[in-house]
Amino acid sequence: MRRTAAGAAWTALVVLGAAVLALWDGGRAAAAAPAHDTVVAGVDVDAPVYDADAPDPDVIRVGSTYYAYTTGSDLRNVPVLESGDLVHWQLVGDALPVLPSWSTFGRTWAPGVVEIGGQFVMFYATEVATTGDECISEALSATPAGPFTDGSPGPLVCQSALGGSIDPDPFVAADGTPYLYWKSNAGDSPLPATIWAAQLSPDGATLASGAYAVLSQNEPWESTVESPAMVETGGGDVLFFSGGLWDSAGYGVGYASCTGPLGPCATPDAAPVLHSDGRRLGPGGESLVEDPSGQWWMAYHAWDGPSSDYSYAEGDYRSLWVAPVSFDGATPVVEAGQAAEGYRLVGRDGGVFPYGAAGFEGSMGGHRLDAPVVGGAAVPDGGGYWLVAADGGVFAYGGAGFAGSAGGRRLSAPVVGMAATPDGGGYWLVAADGGVFAYGDAGFHGSMGGRRLAAPVVGMAATADGGGYWLVAADGGVFAYGDAGFAGGGGGRRLSAPVVGMAGVPGGRGYWLVEGDGTVMAFGAAETFGSLAGQHLAAPVVAVLPGPGGGGYWLVAADGGVFGFGDAAFAGSAGGARLAAPVVGGAA
Repeated sequence: MRRTAAGAAWTALVVLGAAVLALWDGGRAAAAAPAHDTVVAGVDVDAPVYDADAPDPDVIRVGSTYYAYTTGSDLRNVPVLESGDLVHWQLVGDALPVLPSWSTFGRTWAPGVVEIGGQFVMFYATEVATTGDECISEALSATPAGPFTDGSPGPLVCQSALGGSIDPDPFVAADGTPYLYWKSNAGDSPLPATIWAAQLSPDGATLASGAYAVLSQNEPWESTVESPAMVETGGGDVLFFSGGLWDSAGYGVGYASCTGPLGPCATPDAAPVLHSDGRRLGPGGESLVEDPSGQWWMAYHAWDGPSSDYSYAEGDYRSLWVAPVSFDGATPVVEAGQAAEGYRLVGRDGGVFPYGAAGFEGSMGGHRLDAPVVGGAAVPDGGGYWLVAADGGVFAYGGAGFAGSAGGRRLSAPVVGMAATPDGGGYWLVAADGGVFAYGDAGFHGSMGGRRLAAPVVGMAATADGGGYWLVAADGGVFAYGDAGFAGGGGGRRLSAPVVGMAGVPGGRGYWLVEGDGTVMAFGAAETFGSLAGQHLAAPVVAVLPGPGGGGYWLVAADGGVFGFGDAAFAGSAGGARLAAPVVGGAA
């Protein structure tokens, strides 16, 4: 990972705490199952097992003891942790205290360790001092905790013309043949990222074959492919990998089925099987280890909590997590205990249509309204929601408390949308002229009311801490208030269709804008996972809803069609149904 740190056709399922979601392309369904206990075999999959910096963990088992090797941290080249149960971990030192003379101190990443012929071989990425290239070297030790020694005169693998070589992962097949996997393009090259494989010599000291390209990035959520981890099961060879930007909520783990250790490999799913949620952000850097009972486990790192800025400069770090993995037939299952997904669509007549884990708490459908409904917002725990009408009237359902409205007031422009505070204790309304009305514990931070606008405001989004918000206009202009940082906008650009809405990512460092034709624009920490631009739509897009952890989004059309991208799994839609009124928005 940058700066850090012929099998059967596979269908990946991820057990997501309260639901089992079958991940499909946007536009196809996901199934749900009852909730279950997420503490498995003594491991709490909803919390880190080592709550300190441990990026890119590579975990091996030697007898009954587990060792985790991580990217350089706290002045250690390769920190090594030890555990007897995968639950309790302690730092035992630096596995590679001395670097070779050609390497740069402080520039070691993503180690991978394997036992071959009675000795332990560590492959790791480091920087060549004379060129700045990121390349792969190896070190040897008689014991798993080290110290490992590297007396090499230069790198083992160094694809300088491809942007460098990083993230090595050794693998020994059932027949005893050792292989090495790695990624080309450390991040500075415009070339696509590629995962490579080569056979190793019997002692693991040299490459015994040429390098084979086994997987390249080909899905919108990936941005890159890195941190390979090969597993051989009864159903074939499975290559897990990380994709996305390592310092964003869009980072996640995918998998590919391979025809053999040297590939080729193919990704059967268009979404990650492990992604951000309210407990962890940007999970990745995974490795697989088998316990004495034959149970497989995935070790990975994640930024803690939903409000992280994903920045070491801000004091954040990536902790160590583990989750059980099973291979039942041709289906790998990662039990990560993630929260179930869902969303509600809102109709112009106040009708509400829930899908996935989103519950129905009531609606204005069938009631006489003084003004049409223009949008809605949900409380953070999903147990309630509000609808807002063009005259500023607010309707509260379930656990959403009524805190006030603009209904009955004389407005200079109709209300066009709303956003809720993170604790569900308040909300903001926004009007087409940029006026903002704050209720409950929603603080007023400013507005465009009374100013001359080039285009009407069409929506708003709030920051994760509720200390600010953004307004967006139909021409893509973005106006930031409070702690909502301005990250860019479409104002002044030539748009294919007017902007109709926006959504923010966790941490408040970015947002998405969506145009009526389904074009998505990403700014700041927001990543683009795909769009509907250039596709024939039965009805225009009216809203974009953020995914469960910032790693994806749903686009909502006026006919109730829903399109999921990234980790935003499709859970159903009203597309094709006969509606009493068009859909105007939704709430995730």
